[in-house]
Amino acid sequence: MKKYLPRKTLAVAVGIACASPALAQEAIDEIVVRGSRATLQSAIQKQRDSDKVAGVVDSDALGNFADINVAESLRRISGIMVENDQGEGRYVTVRGMNTDLNAMTINGVSTAAPEDRRGIILDGVPSDLLDSMTVYKTLTPNLDADTIGGAIDLETITAFSYDDMFVRLKAESSFNELTNDADNPKLAATFTNRWRMGEGEFGAALVLSDQSRRIIAHNNETGGWSDVAPNDDYETRYYDLTRERDGVVLALDYMSDSGNRYFAHVFHNEYSDTEWRAKWEVRDSFEDNEPVINGNEYSYATARADSESRNRTEIREITSLRLGAELQINDRNRAEFEFFTSEAEQDDRDRQAVIHRSKELDEPIVYDSSVAERPFVSFPSGLYDPNIFNLKAWEREFTLNTDEDVGGKVDVYFELSDNTDLQYGLKMRQREKVNLYDFCGYEPIDDISLASGDFTFTSSFLNTNSGPTATFGRAKAFSGSLGTGSLTLSDGSNGCTNPGSAFEFSGDEEGESIPADWITQEDVFSAYAMATTRAGNATWVYGLRYEDTDATYNGKGFDGDTFTGATRFENNYGFWAPSLNVKFDVSDEQVMRVGLFRSLVRPGFQESNAGAVVNTEDNEISGGNPSLDATTAWNFDLTYEHYFGNATFFGAGIFYKQIDDAIVEVEAEDVSFRGQVWDVAGTFINTDDADITGFELSFQTAFDNGFLFVANYTMTDGETDLPAASI
Repeated sequence: MKKYLPRKTLAVAVGIACASPALAQEAIDEIVVRGSRATLQSAIQKQRDSDKVAGVVDSDALGNFADINVAESLRRISGIMVENDQGEGRYVTVRGMNTDLNAMTINGVSTAAPEDRRGIILDGVPSDLLDSMTVYKTLTPNLDADTIGGAIDLETITAFSYDDMFVRLKAESSFNELTNDADNPKLAATFTNRWRMGEGEFGAALVLSDQSRRIIAHNNETGGWSDVAPNDDYETRYYDLTRERDGVVLALDYMSDSGNRYFAHVFHNEYSDTEWRAKWEVRDSFEDNEPVINGNEYSYATARADSESRNRTEIREITSLRLGAELQINDRNRAEFEFFTSEAEQDDRDRQAVIHRSKELDEPIVYDSSVAERPFVSFPSGLYDPNIFNLKAWEREFTLNTDEDVGGKVDVYFELSDNTDLQYGLKMRQREKVNLYDFCGYEPIDDISLASGDFTFTSSFLNTNSGPTATFGRAKAFSGSLGTGSLTLSDGSNGCTNPGSAFEFSGDEEGESIPADWITQEDVFSAYAMATTRAGNATWVYGLRYEDTDATYNGKGFDGDTFTGATRFENNYGFWAPSLNVKFDVSDEQVMRVGLFRSLVRPGFQESNAGAVVNTEDNEISGGNPSLDATTAWNFDLTYEHYFGNATFFGAGIFYKQIDDAIVEVEAEDVSFRGQVWDVAGTFINTDDADITGFELSFQTAFDNGFLFVANYTMTDGETDLPAASI
């Protein structure tokens, strides 16, 4: 007799079979292991059951995903594009909308962002912590209206994901040819169990994850071209970094026999990135010299370079807590109550860079673009001598960004008739985003040669050999030469240690530190009502949501010389979001869906804050605009889905978005901004309407030999009129 074991008991059963073959044979003649194929089947079934246009990625029978982080797993869904950093997926784009235009939740809880933006960085979240990932491309009134591209929900494991006790221990590593290193451990442990307790059942789930990975990467950048030749800085960069990801999930659930549920779910993730960056930058040679052109070769008469070594450790944390109850009032009514909080932090206060500048040499630099994708730059031999490089500056930067989102909600469900269910609810969220920044620049009193300390040469890239650079350790070592006490700025802050006898302050501390501090607060109250009606082969989900936003923006005034007092701006607005989703079962294998809804994205924190990023050396500023309007959109979807059995799926769809008040960056020269005249000033404004159309194709299947095939294609086309000053 062949017996198929469901996912929920697979791991335990396999353990029994291995430990006691005789006992296992006595009870079960054959065990059929279902891993990735069952994953595909489960994801397809969840997608089919959804009342919205959605894409799902599920873990396999042992709770594994095929990818190292969340961003890379999500790219398996149609309409998803992933931006990479150092070869790993980082930001998720949905239907051409960048990460700031998409919402992300963990177990339905809005997720705070560790960076100074709304978008969530996803390369730090290990996939081992999750049970499934869903991208909603249309919205219903019970969901927050704050997305234009899509809403991403990450669901963690609970004990009720499995029938019995489940234990998983996983250890693996990988070898990287660039680092010549196999010490890249990936460890995970999962334990879940359920116990009978009183008039119900208690379940507990614990997941621990620890990953470490070393990465070496190169890139090069050309600052700009004239009509015929490069005319701006050229850089090569070498990165040697170690990324560590740690996480824990704790889920406690109690299910009563009467149908009531009580839960406490905790998610915590910490990501640290220890990085050495060696940057080799051509200074002024391309700008100050007319090139001698010979075909694809451009020769510049003089040579000068900056050698920068940066030592940085950045730590990001995301924590989510969810407490609540689901109460069965009677046979036709139930209510859900939930308190939630999400906190995030990016701690980038361990960053220092040492910059050495060479003498100018009357020898040529040659830029060869014969192969445009792989330019080759040859430098004169004198630029490889560390003795001609003197210390220009040693810089320290301290950035701390925190985000806290706290709230509660209540949802009521009422069975109006055999064909119609009603749902309505209230929700309150209070969010505070804080950005603190200090810049400390130290310039040497006497010449300090690069050759006087530890230096090295990085490996070549695109056949271009960069010059000498200070080592990772030396980039931080100058801290030992500083004095005691600290500099007090005009706003009362004192983040910079006094320079001591070997250095003096650069003079940029006031101008770059004070305007960069800001706090943004948002209070969002929302209410909704929706109905689900089943009529024949169709399911109609329709209703209305209202969201009221009170935003406050706090910053620091600066007149170019000193702190002028706190600044405060307010922006309050309401938003109505009607929606309609229709699911029509054409046949047992075919489904048509129509979605029409209105949504918004509140101005990004970078775009709307009351702070500013100042470059005192070049007299440039980029500041937020607290008066921005929210970006709103009408969204339309039409999709067709064909399910061939339980392991093969084909989908096709078209979508349209009419976007109002999109936000763009603009720039002006010789302009007054924030009380001072700048050579270049940038800020953000709302633009005219934009229209986006697109279509998606998706195909998934599982072969009998165990192989899976997944293919997606998305085309997006957009049009808008940008202001002349946009950048």
